[in-house]
Amino acid sequence: MTEPQEQPLHAAPNEVRRVRSRQQVVAAAVTVGIGVIASVLSVALYETLVELSSDLEGRRSGLRGFVAPGAVFLSAAAVVGGLVWLFAWSYRWERIETGAPLTQQASSYLAVPAREAMAVLDRFRIGDPRVYLPVPTAKNGDVVLGVWLVRDDAVAYVGIAVRSGRDWQALPLVTLRDNAYVALSRLTIDQYGSRAGQTVVNGFLDPFLRN
Repeated sequence: MTEPQEQPLHAAPNEVRRVRSRQQVVAAAVTVGIGVIASVLSVALYETLVELSSDLEGRRSGLRGFVAPGAVFLSAAAVVGGLVWLFAWSYRWERIETGAPLTQQASSYLAVPAREAMAVLDRFRIGDPRVYLPVPTAKNGDVVLGVWLVRDDAVAYVGIAVRSGRDWQALPLVTLRDNAYVALSRLTIDQYGSRAGQTVVNGFLDPFLRN
């Protein structure tokens, strides 16, 4: 499943790629396996669960009719959830040059019209947080921002996608290195928006900033 903030990554096939995460695949497969086993047992032992739940007394007596069906439902939910995890969410992004993984640092809609999206991206391209902070975040909108760190390579990627009808159009992916990477990597998610105070911005003062 592709999130809109990932569109700039998809549009940069020479820089990054989306691959299966072995750890995610294993975890998802284990979840499916446990769910299948639990489903078989909960169905096979359904009457036993009903009998055991009939012994509940006091405040727990109201749960008598939910124990057996609940066990079946939760087991089935584990199977479905594990399959969705396996086929839709068991991916990660990595840098083609080194194979180093990307870690998403920030993802947010922006409170700007689509025509101003490139201007926001250009401010990130400068690499100076005194220029690109604060970012006008929103709960929804036609512009979405994604920031990823490649900690092993000391590289950061900033991407912006703009809604175009039912689809999203990616703007060119911005790559930050050197001190521009260091400045961006020091941010926390709550320092992009309105909480990016002057103290935070001034803390990145660096006359030798390069991108």
